[in-house]
Amino acid sequence: MKLITRILESAMLLLFFMGGFAQANAQQMDTLSKKQQAIVPIAAMTAKGDTEQLKTVLAEGLDAGLTVNEIKEVMTHLYAYAGFPRSLNALTAFMGVLDNRKAKGIVDTEGMDAAPMPEDKTSLELGTEVQTRLSGAPVKGGVMDFVPAIDYFLKAHLFGDLFGRNNLDEACREIATLSALSALDGTEGQIKAHLRYASNAGVTGGQLWQIANILKDKVGMREAWRANQVLSATFERKFPMSEPIDDVFPRGRISTLNYFTGDVYNQRLVSSDSTTPCQASNVTFTAGARTLWHVHTGTQILLCTAGRGWYQEKGQKAQILKPGDAVTIRPGVVHWHGAAYDCEFSHISVIPNPAGNKDTWLEAVSEEDYIKVNSK
Repeated sequence: MKLITRILESAMLLLFFMGGFAQANAQQMDTLSKKQQAIVPIAAMTAKGDTEQLKTVLAEGLDAGLTVNEIKEVMTHLYAYAGFPRSLNALTAFMGVLDNRKAKGIVDTEGMDAAPMPEDKTSLELGTEVQTRLSGAPVKGGVMDFVPAIDYFLKAHLFGDLFGRNNLDEACREIATLSALSALDGTEGQIKAHLRYASNAGVTGGQLWQIANILKDKVGMREAWRANQVLSATFERKFPMSEPIDDVFPRGRISTLNYFTGDVYNQRLVSSDSTTPCQASNVTFTAGARTLWHVHTGTQILLCTAGRGWYQEKGQKAQILKPGDAVTIRPGVVHWHGAAYDCEFSHISVIPNPAGNKDTWLEAVSEEDYIKVNSK
């Protein structure tokens, strides 16, 4: 029975590591149009404020068939989510892209401008209708009652004055909104709400997953991870994408030494010499990766720089590691260290007097023990 349980636990852990974006393949095969796909990186780069990369995806968007006015509208729409500075910077970058293309003889389609707002409704009346339709029910209570001014501005301005403009349909506005929110920290609640809004605007489940994939390919892993976390919770996927990290130092190459479970990158930063008998390396563990149990004849120091990880000494409880933590490992102490199962992890490994500091590598950390550590 123990053997069967161990096999099942190992299988579950393996499925987690293989999760990520694999679930998107199980979605419907419907896809975003080329123009809708092009909106994703334009919106995300606008929200990030990355105007250099934005220039590239703007040109790609025009080549994909987006009109000049559609792109202007995306950037105007996003001031409500990313702020005027990011929106204005993006529009300025777009002006430069258009000037460069014009100088090369490229003629881009101007497209339709927004029609005047209906005269028989106020912005508040129109926005309330739009917000209620996209939400699926009237939006009230909570912060809306706490700050009535916010409720008014959301209804009258965001959903009335912006969503009410007819030169970009509601589905494209929601695609832009989700992409922009995925580029910003602390927006999980808003992403969750706009998944519902996007669905009510006609964006299918498969197309929502496609947004996350485009973010991964065109924008960045962290932006894709934000979208993936909310999508996985909404669609009740058990194995979401593991959290990426931004390495402070270069990752180097995947280690080919048989000292690890999973993929581990190693980059020597400081080499020992006669003047400075000390070496330092950046070690990056992918989610679920860790060292074997091992022991040093000298001291090792771990300076944690990114992600979440674990350190455990033989016979002791495992210690969670996070950026800013420092661990001093004394000579002769049997231990292991590595990443959490759902997040990458980096630390600087400092080895004083490496010529006389030898390693002895022991058995692997069992899947059963590793699962128990990560379950705490």
